[in-house]
Amino acid sequence: MSFDKAKNNPEKKPGRLVENVLCMVLLLMLGIFLMIQIREGISMQEQLSASKQKHEAYQLQLNDLKSENDRLKEKNTLLSEQKDQLSENVLNEQGYSELAASLADIRELAGLTVVEGSGVTITLSDSTITDPSDSNQSSLIHSQDVQYIVDLLKSAGATAIAINGERIVCTTSIICTGPTIRVNNSRYPVPFVIMAVCDKNITYDILQNDPHILLRISEGVEIAFKKNDSLTIPAFSDSTVINSLSKELGGDKPS
Repeated sequence: MSFDKAKNNPEKKPGRLVENVLCMVLLLMLGIFLMIQIREGISMQEQLSASKQKHEAYQLQLNDLKSENDRLKEKNTLLSEQKDQLSENVLNEQGYSELAASLADIRELAGLTVVEGSGVTITLSDSTITDPSDSNQSSLIHSQDVQYIVDLLKSAGATAIAINGERIVCTTSIICTGPTIRVNNSRYPVPFVIMAVCDKNITYDILQNDPHILLRISEGVEIAFKKNDSLTIPAFSDSTVINSLSKELGGDKPS
């Protein structure tokens, strides 16, 4: 009877064989797919790890360069002060005392000397809340805001102003460059810290009650004011412009 049933169902064995083959093919494809995914995952992890290491290395390099830049700026300031002192000494020794005094006054007015005194510090930051529908980006600090406060400080009688350590002089330009602003020839991101040697009480009251500043604060940007008993405003440090000014001001030894 069993022989007759097998004879009557000749497709039973081939059918099961096909099913087994298809199952094996599917399992094989699944295995290949999983292996590819695992390899891609490992590769991505390796790439991520390598990118992280590169980022850390670049960050360390950037920090080193910033430190070196700060050191060179300090050295440049010291050398400029020594040069100015030597120029003054030479002028005095050769009988040009009045010229030396005038030159010292002009250097101070031009922002080529360090200024110390009481004053105020203003810190400007973007809003922590952004509005996608705000086409004017009023929640961000713009170069116009920084320029407005600088002009306000000048009108209030500030004798020296600096933005993130950059001395503001007559040739200074404050320009937006993407998410940063350019002051003189350097770029800075937020926060923007403005320091000014001035009458701290009068200037503080002017800043606190200025309509435009109050408007910008109401729009979400962060503007904080602080009185300082002692501030140090660095000298202007653009060597190219300094050398040009020195020649125009007669900083070289007279012939």
